[in-house]
Amino acid sequence: MSRRFRQIVMAAVVLTGSGSSAQLSPGQTSPQPVDALVVDALGVQIKFTNPPQRLVSLAPSNTELLFALGVGSRIVGVTEYCDYPAAAVTIAKVASYSDMSLERVMSVSPDLVLAARGNDLEGLKSLQQLGVPAVALDIQTIPGLLSSIESIGALLGVKSAAASLGQRIRQRVADVAESIRSTLPDERPRVMWGYWGDPIFTAGSGSLIDHLIHEAGGINVAAQAPLRWPQVSLESVVAWAPDVLITTHLSSDYTDMAAEIEKLRGIDGWRSIPAVREGHIYYIEANLLTRSGPRMVDGLERLAGIFKTITPIKPTLD
Repeated sequence: MSRRFRQIVMAAVVLTGSGSSAQLSPGQTSPQPVDALVVDALGVQIKFTNPPQRLVSLAPSNTELLFALGVGSRIVGVTEYCDYPAAAVTIAKVASYSDMSLERVMSVSPDLVLAARGNDLEGLKSLQQLGVPAVALDIQTIPGLLSSIESIGALLGVKSAAASLGQRIRQRVADVAESIRSTLPDERPRVMWGYWGDPIFTAGSGSLIDHLIHEAGGINVAAQAPLRWPQVSLESVVAWAPDVLITTHLSSDYTDMAAEIEKLRGIDGWRSIPAVREGHIYYIEANLLTRSGPRMVDGLERLAGIFKTITPIKPTLD
């Protein structure tokens, strides 16, 4: 990914192109009028006075957000990885995640393209040249999600739906915060998310997973790693001594972790880790922790439920 695109996607909402004036399809309910002025990271100001009606989503998280806002029927193009909700599977596939087909995107005549971190910068520039507006989201936290819900809701003329969705999310997040309010810092379990194959990958500071672990009442042991998605050694994991291991790399129908735990207990290094010794290894569906859409709150609640059952193992003094 180019440095230029990294700069662009750091904005909560990035818009390039021109205002939409699409007509409503037969039988489609008229959305609320919009008067949305958006300034992108390059200082370009764009004003929308008509809600875009034909949307292309270039990330699964964007697709989930659009459906949650009640505008799924407006989506005319998605990526090959957009599989939730079920209705998304039937929409025309116009891109992978990091590569899009300009021809396929233009073939569905979009009024607006909703992009994300990692999308093809050159492709987005080409869309701009063709007069197609592109909005890029970079959501890494729950506040970032709420801000994007508000911005996209206003842009699409569904402020009421956005407000309702935002309120539901805020309430669920507040419930989690209340459930851990009395938890002292040394009572928070030490947590590591990752894939414990060879090599070992985990989530460092600044990642969505790091944020969710913290908000759910845990301490991400990999937050001290120098990268957002670092590769680490088993020696580092042993030194971090996590009380909990979270993985998203098992099949979604795998519910019995006993065999996995026993396997790790038989491997030098892994058997000394508190999470392995105590059997505190859990699987959570990847999309709940790695997609920056509304279902991240499901992931938050799942993590909080796990952490409440864990008593951290405090190091003994010699």
